[in-house]
Amino acid sequence: MVCEAEPDLWGALVGRDPQRRRQAVRTIRALEQEGRYASRLVGALRSLQVWQRISAGEALSLLGDIRFSPPYFLSELIFVPGGTAILGSPEYPDERPVHAVMVRGFALAQHPVTQAAYAAFVGATGHRAPRGWRRLAGKSGPDRARLNAPVVNISARDAEAYCAWLSRETGHTYRLPTEAEWVLAARGEGSRRVFPWGDVFRPACANVWSDEAGGRLCAVGLFPEGRGPLGHDDLAGNVWEWCSSLYWPYPYRADDGREDPGADTEPRVMHGGSWRSRPLSVRCAVRHGELPGDSFDVVGFRLARDA
Repeated sequence: MVCEAEPDLWGALVGRDPQRRRQAVRTIRALEQEGRYASRLVGALRSLQVWQRISAGEALSLLGDIRFSPPYFLSELIFVPGGTAILGSPEYPDERPVHAVMVRGFALAQHPVTQAAYAAFVGATGHRAPRGWRRLAGKSGPDRARLNAPVVNISARDAEAYCAWLSRETGHTYRLPTEAEWVLAARGEGSRRVFPWGDVFRPACANVWSDEAGGRLCAVGLFPEGRGPLGHDDLAGNVWEWCSSLYWPYPYRADDGREDPGADTEPRVMHGGSWRSRPLSVRCAVRHGELPGDSFDVVGFRLARDA
């Protein structure tokens, strides 16, 4: 899709030059056409190359991402029906054995929590800002070109603090998903699919380390071809996602102590891989563990809620 009225502006929005992109956004704002161009960017994603999508995501952030609304900039919650999650694979020791786990129905956010959403929490509570945020007018905040990117450099404890705050604000109880819940959303009921979209890796399905990608964190939801079986975006690539579960060996059992939220000395599970991951590392079965107080520039989280 090309913006027929202003091809130069459109080319700047999806091009490689961030200076031209910012100038184009200033022009569009002066014309009061932010909503029009933002809608065109969202509608054009499937027609863009991977690197263009990452540029388009930054342009969306600068224009004002129409997919998220103040004051909380929350992603849509998608219901995940209860059923059998197939955890694991025969590939690596920590993925064995392959086994089935019954999971109750729950809701999981379509996207990871964005920097704009987390900024609302930091602004309201004074919670420590993530590393890398800029300080302007006495306040720390994310780069304006990355407001719609996943928040990173936050620990599992930071994520839990955000969930507690959002629960108080909205009256709904938000939390991190368990490992079994995350896998059920990524694979679907009774499925052993390798990736959220199927068994074969495709570059247009995820932001991973490859020749086609932009080599950096990007906005959420830029790879609609890679949605999971229930419509969740970005379950593979872009950022690893914290789960509530401890990184204990399989088989998974929710009642064996691995869902103890008070454990500070044992690693928590994360799933999904990141933009620095090779395709093999964004498989649904891949799991990794880090201490809940540690934070990394390739790890974020998404919200879950009881049905």
